[in-house]
Amino acid sequence: MSVEVKICGLCRPGDGRGADDAGADYLGVILAPSPRQQTPAAAAAIWEGLGGRRVGVCVDQPLDAVAEFAHELRLDVIQLHGAETPRFCAAVRETGSWEVWKAFRLAAGDDPATTLEGYLDAVDGVLLEGKSDRGAGGVGARFDWSAAADVKKDLPPEVKLVLAGGLTPGNVVEAIELVGPDVVDASSGVEACLGEKDRDRVRAFIEAVRRL
Repeated sequence: MSVEVKICGLCRPGDGRGADDAGADYLGVILAPSPRQQTPAAAAAIWEGLGGRRVGVCVDQPLDAVAEFAHELRLDVIQLHGAETPRFCAAVRETGSWEVWKAFRLAAGDDPATTLEGYLDAVDGVLLEGKSDRGAGGVGARFDWSAAADVKKDLPPEVKLVLAGGLTPGNVVEAIELVGPDVVDASSGVEACLGEKDRDRVRAFIEAVRRL
């Protein structure tokens, strides 16, 4: 099973280097209001000289602002983490050659098929995590992984399933074996404290995935 790894919520160049050195496939930086938000200049410094693909996370921002971030920072992926519509996702996709991933936060009882309705023709990836009142992401909110497994079964092969929310070095193998995602995404689960990654936890997370 070949599963890629995204380390998200990077706030310091050293943390970016640590994730890149450990073999992360995607390096995520928050470009929207958040405790981990980075300016474009700070994001550029985090990604400078690294080999992992650049993921910029945006939340309910105007199309021209999202496109400006993507062009200026040479993003590989734009992750839309708010209430963006399928039409908006498709418009972002048309502004450049980057992939567009749409995040969805699932609570108990939510029907994933209804939640994703209309999006699958407009995005390159679907990110699933738990719903929390503490924020739009990066809060370690786990959800029922069996719901994600059901989504995976029905996704078109060209649309990636990105699994996030509460993933740690200790549970990521269980999550992968149950869901079969294309990408696993960790942020708070590999932090020493808010905004600071723990290099040992980052490396342990990636090594656990690579052993599968």
